[in-house]
Amino acid sequence: MPSWCNRDYRQDDDMESFTVLWEEVSVGLRNVRVTVPTAVRKGDSAHLFCDYELEDKERLYSIKWYKGKREFYRYTPQEKPSMKVFSAVDVERSLSNESNVVIKALETNVSGKYSCEVSADAPSFHTMIVSGDMEVIEPPPEKPSITGLQSRYRPGDILRGNCTSINSKPPANLTWTINDVPIITQYYKQYRPIKDTHTGLETSILGINILVAHAHFIKGKLKLKCQATIHRIYDESSEWYVEEDRPRILATGSSSGHNLNQIYQHTVYDGDQPDQSDMYLTVNGYKADKSPTSSSSATKQVGAYVKVGWIAFYICTICTVLLYSLRVGIS
Repeated sequence: MPSWCNRDYRQDDDMESFTVLWEEVSVGLRNVRVTVPTAVRKGDSAHLFCDYELEDKERLYSIKWYKGKREFYRYTPQEKPSMKVFSAVDVERSLSNESNVVIKALETNVSGKYSCEVSADAPSFHTMIVSGDMEVIEPPPEKPSITGLQSRYRPGDILRGNCTSINSKPPANLTWTINDVPIITQYYKQYRPIKDTHTGLETSILGINILVAHAHFIKGKLKLKCQATIHRIYDESSEWYVEEDRPRILATGSSSGHNLNQIYQHTVYDGDQPDQSDMYLTVNGYKADKSPTSSSSATKQVGAYVKVGWIAFYICTICTVLLYSLRVGIS
């Protein structure tokens, strides 16, 4: 039968599913539409819809559902019983009918292409089939973890770390933000997902390598966040706060009658040790002089003390001689 066909793909913004529409301009069967969830969480149920239009004189002969090329559900209103279920997937009979089929207790192995085949009754027996893809998601058992980061950084440091999301199918999509602003991908370090050969689950790892700037700190803190998503089914994140390694005030030296902070103040970063050669005492706004002039003054003072010592020695010697002479004269 000659006809004109158009296939249209439409996404529902309110649910994670796609509607596939096949429009055909002809008598009998037309406008077959199938809605298949794009992603469903493991263990949940999936609702698959197949809608169609028939001319007034046409009747429905059958609706068949396939996973891949294997039929798993058939609805034939002219037969008794009208519903037949095959073993490809686990169908909830009480919730299924000619336009809707419900698959329960989904496992990851039921991901794939699902097709609805609609057939009109005699005399045309016109048949149309429309398909959609569904993926069963097994989300990670926990939030993503952030490793390799320090608690403090100063501007100019290199910040390196990893974000890891373990054991999911498919692997989680990871992204980084600083202060809720997305980090451009050139600062990412991409790793291939690691697959567990026994369970088939995969682990995602995304690294970050960025130069820390003063502008990254807001009130002395920087917030890093790693977000892990899988379609619209899974969305979890973890955060890490970093403090700016700011300058701090150190005090040293001592002098009677003066406070230590008044005597000496020197600015250093945490973890640095002040240079002993730069420790000057400051009293009343003046620095203790370390110049050679100060050293020569001290030398002159020592010389004066030596001279005084020699004079005292001579005086003592003369006195001793006089006392000895007097004793000899008396005797």
